[in-house]
Amino acid sequence: MKAPPSSPFLLLLLLFFPSSGLAAPKDFNYEVQVLMTIKSLLKDPHGALKNWDPYSVDPCSWSFISCSPENLVTALEAPSKYLSGPLSPSIGNLTKLEILLLQNNNIIGPIPTEIGKLAKLRTLVLSSNKLDGTIPNSLGHLERLHYIDLSYNNLSGPMPKTSARTFNIVGNPLICAAEQDCDRTKLKPMFYPYITVEQ
Repeated sequence: MKAPPSSPFLLLLLLFFPSSGLAAPKDFNYEVQVLMTIKSLLKDPHGALKNWDPYSVDPCSWSFISCSPENLVTALEAPSKYLSGPLSPSIGNLTKLEILLLQNNNIIGPIPTEIGKLAKLRTLVLSSNKLDGTIPNSLGHLERLHYIDLSYNNLSGPMPKTSARTFNIVGNPLICAAEQDCDRTKLKPMFYPYITVEQ
């Protein structure tokens, strides 16, 4: 039985890309894509995120990123980096994230409701930005969330009930106007660089 003739195009593909069909799924890192989406919406005038590379095998060597032993992102800590623009809803896809520190930037827009998907989140600090809108009720779904600082933004509406032992919403007049005692939300000093990630 005569074998069917080989396609010259197919032979070229096999010659130059012998394992392309098998390697792509193995090399693909979903969290790299998520972080690049977050970066794409932010203006970064000083290049703080310049080593965030879409072709990386994983993001664990990137600036401001910490990972678990399984190379999954557990912390994003980029305070005071002059970042501006909205925080992408894709942040909710970093499912192992425990710490999110983005204070003292110029981040605008609402707090993404998708943050409520971060079941392992323990510390959320978005203070001293230009966030507006209401605080998403989805924060109340995060049973491990113990520390929230949303102070000095332009947030409005009520503070959702959360499991957080400590939270700060001062400097948001449209929230504090509805609070009977806004002073009760003030935090004790906390040195963020010494927060540790449970792995």
